[in-house]
Amino acid sequence: MPTQLDTVSALALTPGTASPGPGVGANTETRLSSPFAHEPRQHIRTALERAARPDYAAWLGHVESAAACTNPIRLHGNLATVDVRTGEILANRHTSALPDGVLYKACGNRRHTVCPACATTYQHDAYHLVRAGLVGGKAIPDTVRTHPAVFATLTAPSFGPVHTRDVRHCACRDKTRCTCRPAPCHARRDNPTCPHGRPLACWQRHAPGDEQLGRPLCVDCYNYAHHVVWNHHAGELWRRTKQHAERHLNQLARQRGLPRIRLSHGKAAEYQARGAVHFHILLRLDGIDPDQPEAITPPPGGITTDDITAAVTLAATTIAYTTPSHPDQLDGWPITWGDQHEIRPITLSASGDALDDQAVAAYLAKYSTKGTEATGHTSRRLTADTIDLYANPHGTHPERLIAAAWTLGHTSEWRGLRRWAHMLGFGGHFLTKARRYSITFGSIREERAAYKRARALNSTPSRSEGHPETSRFYRQGDLDTKTEETTLIVGFLTYAGTGWHSTGDQLLANTAAAQARERTRAGHEELAHHAREQSSSTPLAA
Repeated sequence: MPTQLDTVSALALTPGTASPGPGVGANTETRLSSPFAHEPRQHIRTALERAARPDYAAWLGHVESAAACTNPIRLHGNLATVDVRTGEILANRHTSALPDGVLYKACGNRRHTVCPACATTYQHDAYHLVRAGLVGGKAIPDTVRTHPAVFATLTAPSFGPVHTRDVRHCACRDKTRCTCRPAPCHARRDNPTCPHGRPLACWQRHAPGDEQLGRPLCVDCYNYAHHVVWNHHAGELWRRTKQHAERHLNQLARQRGLPRIRLSHGKAAEYQARGAVHFHILLRLDGIDPDQPEAITPPPGGITTDDITAAVTLAATTIAYTTPSHPDQLDGWPITWGDQHEIRPITLSASGDALDDQAVAAYLAKYSTKGTEATGHTSRRLTADTIDLYANPHGTHPERLIAAAWTLGHTSEWRGLRRWAHMLGFGGHFLTKARRYSITFGSIREERAAYKRARALNSTPSRSEGHPETSRFYRQGDLDTKTEETTLIVGFLTYAGTGWHSTGDQLLANTAAAQARERTRAGHEELAHHAREQSSSTPLAA
């Protein structure tokens, strides 16, 4: 069988500019006669050429799983169909027989700035993961809806005064488009100056999106080293904080004659405009069954949301520790929370100062797809060859932060700062949870894959809604023992490239995916409208 390692076009990434040699804007592909050669726009021309091929329908179905992805992964190799009961290879197929000779797989990137489609899928998964831990479902018992829960926001301390937008009483539903009149940035009657002669007062009322927001009043006074070190240790600070709060609640339970409890959490990290990480945390109170320590059980009735709020507040204001010694800071850096923190109870329906479960789940899911965009910096992992492009100890605020992380990471004990210099020192995940809080991303993806297989094969009975029946959700520990399928597709695949064959392919695939999403959305709206009409026409019981 012939080997085909890559079928990607040799056209440059930036179309529209011709040059005699290869490079950006160069056209290194041999010009072929085409009925669409008169079209000057390359993406339109290549799209028309693809759509005119006789195998266009087959190609569109082949790329459906990655159609909305910006940079799909192309895989090349063999696909073997195996009988799981006997181990016999029933069929063996090479990707050379498929359209373009490769398999297309969505990149799965969680960041909206990298791939909006994959990030949206990740955001939807995060929403269901977080909400399942509040209201149950998807292998989580429904009794969790009765557990006391709070939503906390913990911030970083000050590393130097920065420009801020302070709205004391915001009445806008969309905080990102707030039109309320803010207070002056740093109102000081004495108009002081720093040791470098720069004013420490600012009377501006900054608008949303102002480039000055998050920037230091004096970049020479700002402690950039402490800033990136704090980002690097924020995860450990949270671990100690939760541990302290849980111990305080268990002490309270013993005093009241109650059994032991534990806190289960879901947490999202977000960058402030100044580049410091702060955490949005959902904390749920659970009981502990001595006979089934892994089970999610209701807590005793004597602990309330007020007790959880007091415990988290106490931990956030008292927990502090010092980092190990560094050649540039022999005494280490103090790691503690900032003065600004907020803790609010969660209910199934918002009232007063409480938050509802849907708002909290949507809030955490939204921030799980963000990165350093709020600081004005975006890049991949930096190396010695690329660090000079983004780091400058005398440059902008993000450049100084990256330079500080890279400089401090020169010792082996602090090498993690260089590894995460592109994230301003923070090396944690943006959405984390306790093991017993909820289901996992893996179980959600497994369920989606099972649904797609059932729909494609149409080998299972349909439900009343007309959708194929799928298996229930499994917790992560049960996935390896799942043997419902009688055959298994095993791929012996290697990496063949990233991206679409041409800009025209990307245009066609993304357009088809957008049309499919629009049809789905319209269908959901029609079903919801039909359900409302039926409920309104049903007479109430006497």
